[in-house]
Formats: sequence, structure tokens, C-alpha cells
Amino acid sequence: MPVGSIAGLGVRLSAQDSLFKDGRLVVWFSCGAASACALKMVAHMNPLAVYCNTARNEHPDNARFRADVEAWTGIRVETISSEKFQDIESVFEHFQYMSNPRGYAHCTTELKKVPRFGFQRADDTHIFGFTTDEMKRLRRFEEDNFDMNLAWPLVQAGMSKADCLKMIADAGIEIPAMYRLGFENNNCLGCVKATSPHY
Repeated sequence: MPVGSIAGLGVRLSAQDSLFKDGRLVVWFSCGAASACALKMVAHMNPLAVYCNTARNEHPDNARFRADVEAWTGIRVETISSEKFQDIESVFEHFQYMSNPRGYAHCTTELKKVPRFGFQRADDTHIFGFTTDEMKRLRRFEEDNFDMNLAWPLVQAGMSKADCLKMIADAGIEIPAMYRLGFENNNCLGCVKATSPHY
């Protein structure tokens, strides 16, 4: 789907010339409530939904939530994985490093970013589950990823994380277990990047 045909979806275009002309709309699904709602909002545009595989370190309830979201949106979520690492422990062992005080961790790079870099194409439009609560993070992401076409349907709709959780509940879908346990995000169990005492 060419970027120009994504009617009504505000797209921040890449600062670089496109190298490919595929024009895919890619929703990066994380098993979180926000990315699930973003996928639902653009499901009528026939997007690709892609999950970077960190399942070994996530709550097992995520498999149930993913299946519920696929049924809700009518979109099958494709899984891509690291060719080098199977889980966060193998990343920690390889680098002899977990996370620094600013929250940088190799596990995110190796298990999420590297597989994404291998999958994405220059003319793709990318959707991530950023909400109105995360505007500073969103702007930083745009600055760091100037070469990507980015769309923010949740922000465009004025949706917060609380709005996303309500949207999931209103659809009759049980929210992921990590939220029910009191965690702010549906990250890996014991996420080493998080600064919250919960983790």
C-alpha cells in the first residue's frame, strides 16, 4: 500500500530518499495494550502486523492475548526472531552486561531492533504503540529514526494508555496478565530496563 493512499493517517515522512517502493504499512505488535489498539485502528488498511520474538521471557498469558487480538482485528501477527540469540539470558551471557542506569540494554537491540532492521524496507510506514502519555519518548524516537516513515494513530486519536486498556476491556478481551499484576507495561518478566520498583 503506497504511503500516499493511507487516507486519514498522518505520516511523518522519512528525511531520506526511499530505496524501495513497496509501501507496506507495518504495525509493530508487542503484546501490549497500546500496540493492540493501534493494530485495531488500522486493521481496515490491511497492515502487516509483526512481533519481535521475546516470548521466552514474557508472561505465558501473552500467547492468549495475541490470539485474542488476532481474532479481534482479523489480522494475523507474524513473528520475527533474532538469528543469533534465543532469549535475554543468552544476550546477557554474550555481552556480560544487562542494563545501564539510563535503561540501555543489549536485549532490546538484539532481540527487537536487529530483527526489525532485517525485516523493514525503506518505503515502509511504521506504527508503534506510542500514546499521548509518551510524547517525549515519541519525539526522541523520531529524532533517532529520521530514516523511517512513521505514523502515530493513537496520538492522532488523542488516546492515552488508560484509553487503550479501556478499549481492550470494552472489546471483551481480558488485558494481559502483567497489567493485572500491577505492572505499567507488558514487558519481559523482571525487565532490566525498567526503573519502576515493581520490576
